[in-house]
Amino acid sequence: MNKLKFSIGILSWKGYDSLRNSLISYEKNGLSVLTNSKFICLPEYSEEGIEIAKKFKYEPILIRENIGILGGFKELAKQMPKGPILLLENDLELIENRKTTFNQIKKSIDLLAKHNAIQVRLRSRFDPGEPFVGVIKYKQYWSNDLLSSIKRFLRPSKAEKLIGTSIYSIKNPEIRHSRYIKKLSNEFYLVSSPNLNWANLAILVDRDSYLKIIIKRAELTKSKHYINGFKNIEIELNSTWWKEKEFKILLAPGLFKHNRLSHRGY
Repeated sequence: MNKLKFSIGILSWKGYDSLRNSLISYEKNGLSVLTNSKFICLPEYSEEGIEIAKKFKYEPILIRENIGILGGFKELAKQMPKGPILLLENDLELIENRKTTFNQIKKSIDLLAKHNAIQVRLRSRFDPGEPFVGVIKYKQYWSNDLLSSIKRFLRPSKAEKLIGTSIYSIKNPEIRHSRYIKKLSNEFYLVSSPNLNWANLAILVDRDSYLKIIIKRAELTKSKHYINGFKNIEIELNSTWWKEKEFKILLAPGLFKHNRLSHRGY
């Protein structure tokens, strides 16, 4: 199978059982052979993490202390080459076959450049794994009942922000929300940031744009909520700034399922 021009980066704070399971799926379903540029960032690393990275031929990035999600992804991206980078956490299992994996990654790389998108989401729309609270929130505001109608009337901005989540929730979202959602070829969709929040899980981004725009903004944003005492990017970018920028977001049919095993990691 031909190589593609992108890099793979995995952030794994402990959670080595999940990491091993994910890497087995990447090997089985052909992701790992698509590029020779592969990295695993290991904050608070141990010999087990190093051994796993080397076994699957990923370059380990070793950090002595836990630096959180934002810090981890920043260090990971800084050490990856310029161009498209696929960012993953250790508990994202690849659930599609080799042909589908190749086709979606190739299409994602092409569309990222064509639309100058801020990210391509590659978490499976059909089997995303748990948790996925956005789908629940979308149904609270956009179901065909009186309570949802009242919520949309009282909080129109909140309702508008959830429109992009319809792509995970209903058939033909481009018909229900034709003003905001565009269906592209091969079941890819295009939306704007006023209608969908930033996501960390299973994303393809341009390396320099990610560091200069997304990471920089998250670092500058004051946050009242932290994950394990650190910023996580998603919270910091859930803001007026994100909405006003009107970034383009692409949603693929998806390849990855969130599957966290016994050791929780993040």
